Amino acid sequence: MRGIRRFSAFGALCAGLLASSVVGGSDVGSARPVRAADPLDSLRVVDPNAPLGDPGTPFASPGHGPHVPFRVVDAPRELLLSFDDGPDLRGTPLILNELDRRGLKAIFFVTGWRLKGDRPEEVARRQLVRRIAAHGHLVANHTLSHHNLCQKPGEQATEIDENAELIAASTGVRPFLFRSPYGAFCHSLEAALQARGLVDIGWNLDPQDWKVDRDEEFVYQYLTRKLSHLEGRGILLLHDTHLASVHALPRILDWLARENARAVRAGTAPITITDYRAIIPRRDLAAGGLPQLVGALVADAAGSVQRHLR
Repeated sequence: MRGIRRFSAFGALCAGLLASSVVGGSDVGSARPVRAADPLDSLRVVDPNAPLGDPGTPFASPGHGPHVPFRVVDAPRELLLSFDDGPDLRGTPLILNELDRRGLKAIFFVTGWRLKGDRPEEVARRQLVRRIAAHGHLVANHTLSHHNLCQKPGEQATEIDENAELIAASTGVRPFLFRSPYGAFCHSLEAALQARGLVDIGWNLDPQDWKVDRDEEFVYQYLTRKLSHLEGRGILLLHDTHLASVHALPRILDWLARENARAVRAGTAPITITDYRAIIPRRDLAAGGLPQLVGALVADAAGSVQRHLR
């Protein structure tokens, strides 16, 4: 009976994930109509083959200079969680557990060198990437080797494409999003991404947790100070490879819950933690293979229950 209960809960989770990812859910950003005055309208990427009137994909890439300008939305106050450079066998599972506990979703920009090979740790990282996707998070492309692709334009195709193949092989879902290492952006990289239908996602909240003087307390103080004054949409960049951010994350989310309760009492706008559906069309989620992944996971779970009952 315990196995059946586990499967029922897992099936409900997968069904909810499939429904919300493909047809839109009740979460903020899943099926909200696009406002005509949305300042991100000028940044929307429209698929030329999309149905007439499709609003396209809003995206933001701060720090990329004149090629991809960045503007925050006027309202509501939203926070998108993203983690770079993993998967990490220490930090990533702790982050996943924390997000699962709170029912939150994030984007994980993974580097392919961690997935490539047959050593036990590489196999474990591929399994971890599959777990990220299975838990309803989005796995995105952060290149194969974390090179600056504007300094090494000859590597662009290999760095992007090989990582995409590794992600697809691990999760069954091809990445829709890309984040350029070091925030590098140039005309040649822009062309490479456009040719592949990838949208580059930047950030506007960054404690630079990779610096040697950044500990858990620094990350916490920096982000709570910034979030206190957040207007529009914040895209938070943390690294699941740096324990300072891994350990600070629960404290930051606890602080945010307290601040939101205070904001509601005061009649001011709270900060809603949104997810990737705020920036990706539902048709792209369906086309990328997420339904197939969920179906496979449900089938795997059903098979496990049958074997348990025999």
